[in-house]
Amino acid sequence: MFKKLMLFIAILTLVYGSSEASVTTINYWHYLSGTNAKIHEEMVAEFNAQHPEIQVEALYAGNQFGTRDKLLAAVAGSVPPDVALVDQFWPPLMVSTGALVPLGRFVDPKQYLQDFSQVSRDTVTVYGEAWTVPFSLSNQILLYNKDKFREVGLDPEQPPTTWEELVEYAKALTRDIDGDGRTDEWGVNFTTRANMGSMYAFITFLWQAGGELYSPDYKEAAFHDQAAVETAQFWIDLAHKHKVLSLSPPAEGFETGRIAMQYSSTSSIATTKNKVQFELGVAAIPGHRNTVTGVGGSSLAIFKTDPAKEEAAWEFVNWMSSKENNLKWSMATGYIPLRLSVRESDVYQQYLEREPYMQVVMDQFDYSRARPNTTSYADLSRILGVAAEEALYGKADPGPILSNAVKEANLYIQALDNH
Repeated sequence: MFKKLMLFIAILTLVYGSSEASVTTINYWHYLSGTNAKIHEEMVAEFNAQHPEIQVEALYAGNQFGTRDKLLAAVAGSVPPDVALVDQFWPPLMVSTGALVPLGRFVDPKQYLQDFSQVSRDTVTVYGEAWTVPFSLSNQILLYNKDKFREVGLDPEQPPTTWEELVEYAKALTRDIDGDGRTDEWGVNFTTRANMGSMYAFITFLWQAGGELYSPDYKEAAFHDQAAVETAQFWIDLAHKHKVLSLSPPAEGFETGRIAMQYSSTSSIATTKNKVQFELGVAAIPGHRNTVTGVGGSSLAIFKTDPAKEEAAWEFVNWMSSKENNLKWSMATGYIPLRLSVRESDVYQQYLEREPYMQVVMDQFDYSRARPNTTSYADLSRILGVAAEEALYGKADPGPILSNAVKEANLYIQALDNH
């Protein structure tokens, strides 16, 4: 009897012990915060519940730039996470180190990505190969205060559509309310300080003016031509000639009614809508020679660790980017659907009827453009950002400043090419 009992216990130990041992735990880093983080964490928890053999341990690794630096340090130290949410311009830096597992390791990329929009495919393609899987996509839009439009006699259903109209509207909306000689309400706002946010805006203005960041072969910087000078001068004029753009805007100025028009991201619409006490307008950003809006977004990257963890990571990435979850994520956050099947689905079309402002976002989708996926993009953005800030805040001639910036950028590109 005792021997039978011990045998039974041994069998139970073997069964349950092997069950526990078969669980693969993977580490997942992300940089989401606020409402989007909560939705994201709920999705991770749902995956864990549906996949008892794989458990994902999600870690908030800091803000966007902090996460990027931690990832690069982890890659350099050969201790990367198994999976990470990465911004569009990070993969080229990581591909060059051999840290990422290409999508082709798991599936035929061309076949797998055929349901994804072209612009989302562009965001994950580096040197002609797909390395990550698209997760979220946004483009730039113009948020505006319809109540302020009414106060100054502007039609709240007719937002500006050109640079010229933007100036005209912003002049009408910039006001000294209390008569003390100082501006209380500003016409327009966008990020102007030298960081990735400001360059996301500047590059879109540059494209609208007909300019480019790079030469066609990406071997040289090109942001010193007439289109680039015109773009920088337009920013300077908004701030110093027309005086409709504040270089030290009030905190949450748009939300509190002190800024009438705000360049923003589609991903911020839902949050802004819940915060403001006025009627919110959503419009395509005003164009110039070209009609184009820049695209931002993130993708899911799998890092080289060991085969078992890489396979588990792929299971997670594939699940997170599925049609069902892309639909859920898009409707909950305001990000653009990545999958064409989601965009065309009855459920999403019904969502657009309930949330008509998202139709503006979808209409812009057809002329959205991804930023260049090059190893040098991040530093070129930094160099251009410093130059644009110098010209804007110093009221300086942008021509010589941009020419010097291009020289610096070309030296950097050459150094990378010779590395």
